[in-house]
Amino acid sequence: MNTGQTLLTLAALILLSGTVLNFNRSLNNSDLALAQSRYRLEALSLLSSHMEQASQNYFDEATLDSTSAKTLGEFTAPGILGLEINDLGVPDDFDDFNGMAISDTGRSGVPYRIYFEVDYVRLQGDSFVVSGNREYHKRMRISVMDDYPRPILFKYQGGAVVRDTMRMEFVYSYWFYN
Repeated sequence: MNTGQTLLTLAALILLSGTVLNFNRSLNNSDLALAQSRYRLEALSLLSSHMEQASQNYFDEATLDSTSAKTLGEFTAPGILGLEINDLGVPDDFDDFNGMAISDTGRSGVPYRIYFEVDYVRLQGDSFVVSGNREYHKRMRISVMDDYPRPILFKYQGGAVVRDTMRMEFVYSYWFYN
């Protein structure tokens, strides 16, 4: 084998190793994207199930007695939304979730932290705004993030990995039918 053939073989090996490295990098990026999608979907599923669970509860402690319509003055005051003493740590109405932080594990075994905030809102124009008074509408904001030291749900910000939080909010209203 002469010098030309050796150089040609060496160049072919360099091209082959570059192609293999790029292929491996591409597979690694695809695997990371698939894992991120799976964990985000799982977090979204947890958000959705906790939202459904909260919406199954009564609007307020006052509405546990559903024999008559309630006035705004009977609802829990905005400053004390959250678990009442008689709840024994178990939410029985919508605003009991206010300030609650729980841990939940998805099917993948990843532990997630879930935070709840509840406040009264009123309709102003075409959007809801926070109200400092009792209203017939309460908004719940639910946030979820993974509970690992090194984040699984993350985004890149300024070249650094930053823990990402998924959020969902919805409005729950009081209705009374005879």
